[in-house]
Amino acid sequence: MAPFLVGVYRWGNWLLSEMLLRTNATVIDVTQSTFIIHQKLKELDGQKPLHHSSRIGAVYNDELTKNISGADYKVGFINNAPQILSGDCQKNQCELKDNLLQSEVILLKQRANAQKYIAVLAINRGHMPLVWNWVCWAKRIGFQNYILLAEDFEAYKILRAVNQPVFISLKQSLNIPSKSEAKHGSYDFQIITMYRLEFLMRVLRAGYHFLNADIDTIWLSNPFDSISQNLSITIQRQMHKKMKMSRGLIIVHATPQGRHFWQNVIKCESQFLVKLQEQQFYKNKLSASAFAKSECMNDHLKFTTVKFLDPYLFPDKRSFFDQHLSQSRGLVPVVIHENWLASLESKIKRLRSWDLLASTDSSCDSLENGIPYSLPDRTAPVRIRIRVLTYNRLKSLQRLLKSLQLANYSSDSVALDISIDRPSSKADVDEKNRWKQVIEYMGDGAHHSSKFRWSHGPLSITVHKKHVGLFGQWTLANNHQDVQLVLEDDIEVSPHFYIFLKQAINFYYMNQSNYDSRMFGLSLQHQHTVLGQRAGFPMRSIDKELNETGAPVFFKYQLLGTWGAVFFPEHWHAFLKWIATVKLDDMQAGCTPSGLVSTQWWMERYRTGRIWETWFIRFSFERGWYSLYTNFPNREAFAVSYRESGLNFNKTRGPMNPLVKYFQPHIHLNFTKNPPIFDFHFTRINPSTLLTIRSNLWHRHHFVNQCHIVDNNSHLENTTKTTTNLLSPNHKKISVTNPKRNESNTNASKHDQEHLAVDPILLSSLKYFEQFLLLQAIFIFIIAVAVAWLCRMKHRKSSSRRKQFRKLRVIYT
Repeated sequence: MAPFLVGVYRWGNWLLSEMLLRTNATVIDVTQSTFIIHQKLKELDGQKPLHHSSRIGAVYNDELTKNISGADYKVGFINNAPQILSGDCQKNQCELKDNLLQSEVILLKQRANAQKYIAVLAINRGHMPLVWNWVCWAKRIGFQNYILLAEDFEAYKILRAVNQPVFISLKQSLNIPSKSEAKHGSYDFQIITMYRLEFLMRVLRAGYHFLNADIDTIWLSNPFDSISQNLSITIQRQMHKKMKMSRGLIIVHATPQGRHFWQNVIKCESQFLVKLQEQQFYKNKLSASAFAKSECMNDHLKFTTVKFLDPYLFPDKRSFFDQHLSQSRGLVPVVIHENWLASLESKIKRLRSWDLLASTDSSCDSLENGIPYSLPDRTAPVRIRIRVLTYNRLKSLQRLLKSLQLANYSSDSVALDISIDRPSSKADVDEKNRWKQVIEYMGDGAHHSSKFRWSHGPLSITVHKKHVGLFGQWTLANNHQDVQLVLEDDIEVSPHFYIFLKQAINFYYMNQSNYDSRMFGLSLQHQHTVLGQRAGFPMRSIDKELNETGAPVFFKYQLLGTWGAVFFPEHWHAFLKWIATVKLDDMQAGCTPSGLVSTQWWMERYRTGRIWETWFIRFSFERGWYSLYTNFPNREAFAVSYRESGLNFNKTRGPMNPLVKYFQPHIHLNFTKNPPIFDFHFTRINPSTLLTIRSNLWHRHHFVNQCHIVDNNSHLENTTKTTTNLLSPNHKKISVTNPKRNESNTNASKHDQEHLAVDPILLSSLKYFEQFLLLQAIFIFIIAVAVAWLCRMKHRKSSSRRKQFRKLRVIYT
């Protein structure tokens, strides 16, 4: 219903406006094919028709609705109807065609976001493969705030047929022949440039802020989420050209300053158009680059306040594909501009080699990379299996088993599997004796019977025949289809952990409407580690980050939580299948992209057998998977680690968080269907499909260099690196030392330290700096020679004058 008091025909106007603005409704102007009569009231007893305005309340309603709608009722053309029915339909001579007189205002109202930002990209028939690639990426990231400005009618028809928000002016559709492409720098090209600029000017005059981009940009997330809305002109620049835009992105706001700037750009381009006309008349030769739109913009940007987009989030071709600036910092770009003066085929080939080619036609493959929901596997009640991993810490094991025994299982049968590792050949006497204590208590199935009794279901005890380490215990193959909870022996669980776990599994795993194919499981611990730490920056805390984002009770995070990890069976089997294909003795295989501190952990301990998490980190990075975590008050958790002396810690440190003592269903079971998702850098991700393509951004030729080359002792060179903090706007030089590691990830050796990978950009920068010093030395040498020559010439002239003066003096005397 209309939100105001209306008469019948005013209500009709309101309804028409509503239909025109809705994208799920089709409006057809039939005024050219039908005879429309505006009925008045019927005659009564031979009286004249009663005029509408004489009805009670009609005058008031008319004035009210006229003020609201801004127009009187009339029968005539519907200028902004998307389609027109023309011809005589009674003679079967009518046809339905697009309305090329439609203004851009309707598209702006339909497509701009709430802050009135709209992206505008020019398209033509000659670049349709890049157009389809862009449209597919926009669909993947859920981006809808855009208009495609067609430069020829053929491109317009193609995109209009698939309901894309495409616009073309009537004049442009008549002037540009189908399937034609104007040559860069030609008169026709300049005409098209003016068409683009004038359209964008109308956008500004309508009160909308525009983001203008080239169609060869790759959009990996919504750029409007990453730009400053301070109403200044914002541009994407080229790193090697400090003050020049890359022709990729420019944001101009609908302010007097923004409109004035854009009007000056149009004036500049108009002057170029005049020069081109003179060129055609006088046959002068001018370079095509002189007519580039960005040159006019660069000239006027010198006199305007400008804000630059982050070059690591908005890299150009050279920065991303060649120098890997974003990858070397563990950053995922928002928009990549492939500003490469190459053929269309070459650009397509590059995108395909990087797996960034979403499509070259109207089809668009999804980025699904999870485990699809399978109903037959979830018809039976969920079964939870607990796996305990232990070695030679008897007291720790007894504490864990006691907490498991005292937990509330609601009369469910829960299987308990205990894995006991065997000492290696290098183990000392004390280590073996402590292992024997565990065997005497748990039993080995041969010489010792178990003193432990499990009263909640089946019990299985496995003593390995040889030393397998944590890696072997965690990745032990199994064929069961149970959801499994894996606990190392220095963990203690809350009495209420099972109630929470069962309800969470029913909500997120068993319920198809809530099922997330990329969520591999959940964790009982309170997570605090941000894996994507950066050298030279303060250590980040998840607690602080969550407080800044509204402190959700539940969230999803890519990092595996090993203190009470819960795995869904399909996802866990996928990992076991993947790990079977990996070369475990290859140091490079366990590396993750630069920017994750797990790479440093791996480089230090990959030959010791003390680390296995890096493999799952690499796996979840490639798949784009994540786990569910809790964020309860006071950092309470259903499982805590005592961080005892052993493979991961050189001394016992005690629990970091308190256990959940008092179960509160309104807090602990208050599940949400779509908790926020965070990547390894604890950056919020939406949609989650973006995580799938991230491994492609770290190209294989660059990815293998993420690990240091280690010496014969498997220790890294313990040095302090000096690098350039390129994230700093002033490019300040800083000295980066080994950063203090988070407590939960302390190595076994107290001398282990964080070691920083040599930044490839630093090496490149040093190379350029050396060249700069050489050129500077040559320049100084030339200046010195020139100064010496001038001094010598001056000295000669002075000597010549003195000689002449002596001669005159002799003659005079």
